[in-house]
Amino acid sequence: MKRLTRSIIAIICILIVSNTAISQNNAQQSDDNQRIAIAPTLPPELHKTYPEASLNILLNKMKTMVSLNGMSAVEGMNYVVIYPQVSVIKSDVTGTTPAMFAYRLEVIFNVADYYSGNVYATASQEVAGVGKTQQAAYTSAFQQLTERAGKYKLMIEKAKDGILGYYNTHCDLVISKAKSLAAQRKYHEALDLLNGVPSVCRECFDKCNLTAQEIAANMPVAIPREEPLVEPREKVIPSESQELVELGNNIFIRYKSCRLIGDITTVFFELINKNEGDFDQNFYKIYETFLINEKGEEIKIQNLIVGGKKNNYFLKATLIPEVNTGLICEFPKVKEIKMLRFLINDNFFRFKNINVSK
Repeated sequence: MKRLTRSIIAIICILIVSNTAISQNNAQQSDDNQRIAIAPTLPPELHKTYPEASLNILLNKMKTMVSLNGMSAVEGMNYVVIYPQVSVIKSDVTGTTPAMFAYRLEVIFNVADYYSGNVYATASQEVAGVGKTQQAAYTSAFQQLTERAGKYKLMIEKAKDGILGYYNTHCDLVISKAKSLAAQRKYHEALDLLNGVPSVCRECFDKCNLTAQEIAANMPVAIPREEPLVEPREKVIPSESQELVELGNNIFIRYKSCRLIGDITTVFFELINKNEGDFDQNFYKIYETFLINEKGEEIKIQNLIVGGKKNNYFLKATLIPEVNTGLICEFPKVKEIKMLRFLINDNFFRFKNINVSK
């Protein structure tokens, strides 16, 4: 009986250890996947054939497809993209009143290297749509795409190995391209490219971070433009006012609170987009943000967090109308904040006398 009891206990222990190991491996794998960035992209030739409203359905399908399978669906410049190829298998216009347009399409999705065109993985699906207009028919067809299908999960998983292998063996090409973009004064594109390198590729990730810091440090405060430049505006806001402060482009910021969390002074703001559509807000030279503490010392920011993205040199966040987006500043521990200064959209914004609660 004792032997049987010991055997049962031993089996239970083995199962617990095994399950723990599997869970840890899966968690690690999931964490790695989430750090791989893929940019959903529409080839220019599609815009010549299909209505923009229908193509937006296709673009959103790709974003969902990438996100559902643990990757980051990013916008902007990136080495890895997912793009569709669309072929018309059959088209017809009915003789009914009113006439109806009917299409059967084959949509092939490719995960590929943007610059070389090397395809890591593909998956396809046939769809059909009917509508009173061509746009309605195409939209109906693209809505039939089942982004949760197992074939797309397999495509993303297969692509992952190729993507990681590319960054591990061609990191110098990524850095070279980013520097080339920066030399053309395409700074945000260069930083997007470098930010797309997954942290699981540790050596390349570290090299790209250093390059990104160099590029960000040499960026001009204001990008040259055709209209005359004006001196940066200085806006001073008492923290207790809780007023909305316009950053430009119909984007507003509002102070919320400040707390000491461990050894980190955390200042909370929210961003409000009052445009009718989404807006991409860029934050350049984040490292120039600072506070003045109770001793009159300037304390540099450690990290800026916007919509879950964290960095200390550059960030781009997509702000959605009617959805307030959190903006968080992390500083070393201080007792008081006499003043906090941002540099956003070429203007200085100063928030004074912020109370630090514990």
